[in-house]
Amino acid sequence: MRNHLLLFMAAGTLMLSGCTKTEKENKAATPNSAASVSENTLPENIKIEFSGEDKFTIKSALLKVSLYGIDEKLADAPATLITEQEYEQKSIPFTINLPIPKDTQSKINPKPVGPAKYYVTISWDSDGNGKAGEKGDIVIDYDKEIPNVKLNNETQKIYLKVLQ
Repeated sequence: MRNHLLLFMAAGTLMLSGCTKTEKENKAATPNSAASVSENTLPENIKIEFSGEDKFTIKSALLKVSLYGIDEKLADAPATLITEQEYEQKSIPFTINLPIPKDTQSKINPKPVGPAKYYVTISWDSDGNGKAGEKGDIVIDYDKEIPNVKLNNETQKIYLKVLQ
């Protein structure tokens, strides 16, 4: 019985070491999706369309759009500000071209070990009271959709609403 147990343990150890080796070889042979997107193939801008269904009244046209990045596998890590740009908009819907740096993923801290995820935020004192993000201001409608974006040439859609 003891010999059978030792053989079983030895076989299990060999199987586990073989699985680990194969997994490491597969990781080396096929780069993850974050690394497979070359920094050289990133567009200079991402096109973002902002729209919404509310009745929007804009007293102050100045807003700030920010792009953040994070390792999508890390749940508790803070996102890193990649870039931000100010715009003036007097009506909704509108589309912007947000410039993005070529080294986008390298700016994320902590460094992503897997694919990076990107999202946008806005800061807009649209009612002109001197404070952005308060009742009466235009904000991202997180109930409709999370403002995740991809760094490609497709138009990204972000939904807005008036904060109640």
